[in-house]
Amino acid sequence: MSFLTPLFLIGLAALAIPVLLHLTQRQRREPVRFPSLAFVRRVPFRTTERRRIRDWLLFLLRASAIALLVAAFARPFLARAGFGAAGAGTAREVVLLLDRSASMGYGDRWDRALEAARRVASDLAPGDRLTVVRFAETPEVMGPATGDAVTAAAYLTAARPDGGVTRFGPALELAGDLVEQSDLPRRAVVLVSDFQQAGWDGGTDIRLPAGTVLETVAVGGDAPQNLAVTGVTLQRSPDDGGRVVVTARVTNLGTSDAEVRARLGTGTQTLHEVRARVTARDAIPVRFPAIALPPSPTPGWVRLDGDRLGVDDERRFVLRPIPRIPVLLLEPSGASSREVVYLRRALSIGRDPLIESSVRTTPSAAELGSAAVVVLNDAPFPSGEAGRRLLRFVEQGGGILWAIGPRAGAVPEAVGAALGTAARSPADRLTDRGGALGVADYGHPVFAPFQGTRGGDYSAVRVYRYRRLALPDSGRVLAWTDDGGAILGETRYGMGRALLWGSDLSNVWNDLPLRAVFLPTVHQAVRYLAGHREPPASYEVGSALHADELFPGADGELVLEAPDGTRVLIPAGTRMPLPLPRAGFYELRSPRGEIAVPVAVNLDPAESDLTELDRDVLLAAVAAPEGVTTAGPAGVLTAAERERRQRIWWYLALAALIALVAESAFTALRPKGAGA
Repeated sequence: MSFLTPLFLIGLAALAIPVLLHLTQRQRREPVRFPSLAFVRRVPFRTTERRRIRDWLLFLLRASAIALLVAAFARPFLARAGFGAAGAGTAREVVLLLDRSASMGYGDRWDRALEAARRVASDLAPGDRLTVVRFAETPEVMGPATGDAVTAAAYLTAARPDGGVTRFGPALELAGDLVEQSDLPRRAVVLVSDFQQAGWDGGTDIRLPAGTVLETVAVGGDAPQNLAVTGVTLQRSPDDGGRVVVTARVTNLGTSDAEVRARLGTGTQTLHEVRARVTARDAIPVRFPAIALPPSPTPGWVRLDGDRLGVDDERRFVLRPIPRIPVLLLEPSGASSREVVYLRRALSIGRDPLIESSVRTTPSAAELGSAAVVVLNDAPFPSGEAGRRLLRFVEQGGGILWAIGPRAGAVPEAVGAALGTAARSPADRLTDRGGALGVADYGHPVFAPFQGTRGGDYSAVRVYRYRRLALPDSGRVLAWTDDGGAILGETRYGMGRALLWGSDLSNVWNDLPLRAVFLPTVHQAVRYLAGHREPPASYEVGSALHADELFPGADGELVLEAPDGTRVLIPAGTRMPLPLPRAGFYELRSPRGEIAVPVAVNLDPAESDLTELDRDVLLAAVAAPEGVTTAGPAGVLTAAERERRQRIWWYLALAALIALVAESAFTALRPKGAGA
């Protein structure tokens, strides 16, 4: 038995009141007065008697009432009375869900969570079993169910908050499976978390088994003040040997304005520092001066001065030199500058990646060997050995973009069988004032930047003449005209691919070169044909790393080293996705370290928002089936919480009231004149 307010026990000193009352109250009798003695001098009469308690029942009623009232004010509770709505006398299957997401590292939340979890473990009664599950984005069972508080404490000691994001759904689903498999008569789930709003999407359909007690233990409740770097953009330029401008997005997720000091650096070196002011619940871009691009991949970072949640005060990224895509541009002999100017300018503007184009009329073996993409701008497909070399170029992994316009001529038979062919006579849409262009699949890499409302730009393109395409079985149509003719198609040949455009790129048969979509479409087509896939500058916690993104075509062993120094060996020929469970810089390298590439991993920006979830919403969704009860929402399992749930004071107060009523009744019914 413990007391919430033990100082009230000092009130037990009031028990002296009925004692003194019963020891000092004299027995009273009715005096008889004689008139003849009215003028006789009064002489004080003194006597002595042993003072003792005569009416023990009345004394005990009065003392009990005082003692019960004092005990009620002291708010007693049973320290090992269990939790929630669980009864007594039968064994329980308890699943403890311990949130270890990044937000739990704010202030002392993790310490409070461990304290609450240890209380749950210490409350285990004989026959109870406890399963400890730690969770962030995915749940993890810490070990077999145990009824030993020491073993449970060891599970809790091994748990640590990491950089993961909060997801309540998977953890509650696992808890439901665990309690459903139990053979014990009573089941309970205790969820210890800061109840971050971002962790519950509201659409998750979770139902705990009937008869399960669900208890929530909240360790948030404070008004968090948090600053975070929630994003970084890198704007690279090939000027001056390669430069990059870093812009960080700094977000104030607190309730008051704040001054921030943001620093930009690489490795252990700070390069620039910028100070700014961020208003409450707002975000600002912080732009740093341009810095030189390194010759090889280099770790970079933007940091803020540390606050109570340090994991989001740094945003990491990898700086890489601008990649180059060599393009061989084949043009028809005798073409005017007006016919070639649009495509030449579009290729020359490609700066990230840098598109390096050389213009020829016939490809040589050396030029094909160094090129990644060949573009035939309304030029005939080369004949003879040059044509065979060009087909081998595609077969071995190269890319071709062929605009089959008025100067392209007939498609050679061998080329048509491999890549596709185009009608000799163009379809004339001049009488219709041009046909409209329709894209078959905006999910294709060439058209991906124009998804959504921007995709309507292609419908404004007018096609006056075009040559209908006929593709082999390996081909697919990417764009149509409104009369049903295929005007853009893709064909796979060997290890390479080809894009066939059944019109020109010279503003003669169509006005595509005059549209805003022309430049990005050309750049996207070149990137796609070159197989250009630059690794992302950073990843988020919980995402997966594909080694081929950093080492395309590598077939030897690789080693991934985590920020804490642990290593994972990637066997040769095995390229399974590798999880990235925590924030920091990883390193992917060969076993001997001949090649090494940094990998930047950051916290999901949603985890920086510490806004607390309305737990009634979660409880209503989880505890909907009949027979599922909740013991929450609740605060931390402190002495106050235990006392509030047991309400022993209420029974003590009721007993005190009954004692007082009995004392009054006994006093009224006893013989008149009887002493105490």
